[in-house]
Amino acid sequence: MQETLKKINVLFVEDNPDDVELELYELRKGSFDVSQQVARNRDEFLAALENLDVDIVIADYSLPDLTGIEAIHILRERNIAVPVILITGMGNEQVAVDSLREGAIDYILKKNIAGFAARVDRALDIWADRQTIVTMEAEKEKLQQQLFQSQKMESVGRLAGGIAHDFNNLLTGIMGYASLSLKAIPEGTQVSKNIHTIIEVSKRASHLVKQLLLFSRKIPLEFKIVDVNNLIRENVGFISRMVEETVEIKLDLQDDLPMVKSDVGQFTQVLMNFAVNARDAMEGSGTLEFKTEAVPVSDEMISKNPSPDVKEYVVITVTDTGCGIDEENLPKIFDPFYSTKEVGKGTGLGLSIVYSIVTGHGGWIDVESTKGKGTSFKVYIPVISEEALAGTSPESVVSGEGLRRLVSGKETILIVEDEEVLRSFSSQMLTDLGYNVLLASDGEEALVIFQENLEMIDLVVSDMIMPKKSGIELFNDLKKIKPAVKFILVTGYCLEEAEGHILRNMEAILMKPYTTEKIAALIRRTLDT
Repeated sequence: MQETLKKINVLFVEDNPDDVELELYELRKGSFDVSQQVARNRDEFLAALENLDVDIVIADYSLPDLTGIEAIHILRERNIAVPVILITGMGNEQVAVDSLREGAIDYILKKNIAGFAARVDRALDIWADRQTIVTMEAEKEKLQQQLFQSQKMESVGRLAGGIAHDFNNLLTGIMGYASLSLKAIPEGTQVSKNIHTIIEVSKRASHLVKQLLLFSRKIPLEFKIVDVNNLIRENVGFISRMVEETVEIKLDLQDDLPMVKSDVGQFTQVLMNFAVNARDAMEGSGTLEFKTEAVPVSDEMISKNPSPDVKEYVVITVTDTGCGIDEENLPKIFDPFYSTKEVGKGTGLGLSIVYSIVTGHGGWIDVESTKGKGTSFKVYIPVISEEALAGTSPESVVSGEGLRRLVSGKETILIVEDEEVLRSFSSQMLTDLGYNVLLASDGEEALVIFQENLEMIDLVVSDMIMPKKSGIELFNDLKKIKPAVKFILVTGYCLEEAEGHILRNMEAILMKPYTTEKIAALIRRTLDT
């Protein structure tokens, strides 16, 4: 039976051709199929390193202008990982120890050339074991860095959650009192216009809170009918402040672009993340272009189309003139924690968040990049059908009298809120609408009031995070007293930590900040069901 030869590619660093032939003879005798390169001096050795692709380097301990130890140092300086065997005609035990300490994988005397193939084979096995350990250590270090990054993001998330809760309370108060003030002011006046502006700016501020929470945990998607062109125009000013002044921002927006269903806060985050990536890629100067167009589903898009019912997509193309992305890195750019930026610059989460948001919208992303020329991301978002569009209307501020006609009532509502400003706003709003209002500043007080007015209370509207007793704890207690209790949970926080079956038993969950119209309509709808 013919013995299988082991293929091996060797770089010999040796100025004596007879020694090279002898070593080749021993390797072939030892069942190696050898391909070889020979460097006879320092210059030839350095030239060989330009495109080095060998399994092992076998170097003479001392050439006229290069020693084997120097060769090891040069390889290390150039980050070339390859095993090196030093071989010499004379030496002693100390030379052997020094050679191994400097990084040689073996040290062989030419007079002991018998068994050379076995020594090379053993050296290759030792090197493979070492490389496995190095790979494992590198992977361990990578996992430790990812764990550290994850823990850091968790800490940021907790901080963001606390900020979001407090900030949403403030925004709810601002928007609520602004809406109430509109009732006392004739429409069309300058003061009325100013108050409308306050409400709209507050809504935009609420999107910033959502962006804080994007990095920490999932937040409920709030899909609305969105004009993508307007969304881009509204954010160009903020994007221009994020990038350098020397970066030119261009818009190429298709007229009469179809509407899409989108969470405005999260899709704004998509634009911001693309802008940050482009800024870093262009290093201070270049062009960042946002382009929109509507495209019908084509044959080549069918495999990517998440929904066969969708026949048309809005495509948002974000193009920069930056450094571009290596072709080998393109498949990995949406992986969490993957980054081509230098250590300490970027989290490796930006594009993974973009990918998550876009797929959550029923779309996908294509990317094209040329090293040294730039990158182009194409985001595909489904166009909303005309039937669905006909049944919707954009959120708007209703006049006080119109609101009264739509959502007034005479029922009794228990408001549970630890923020005095929000309790006062809720009481004034609901009283103006004709409701009988009871107020509690925490869950324990609410429980007492509920028991004292058990037959009179028609609905409980409670904040989730409160001292003494949370909104969810209060709901559980009230269900034991009155299983048919109607309950709306109000929160500016994420709900993923709450038990799902508890939330499903509530009539509704209202996210802060909310408008007067939103909470009033929700209360009326809950009471009527």
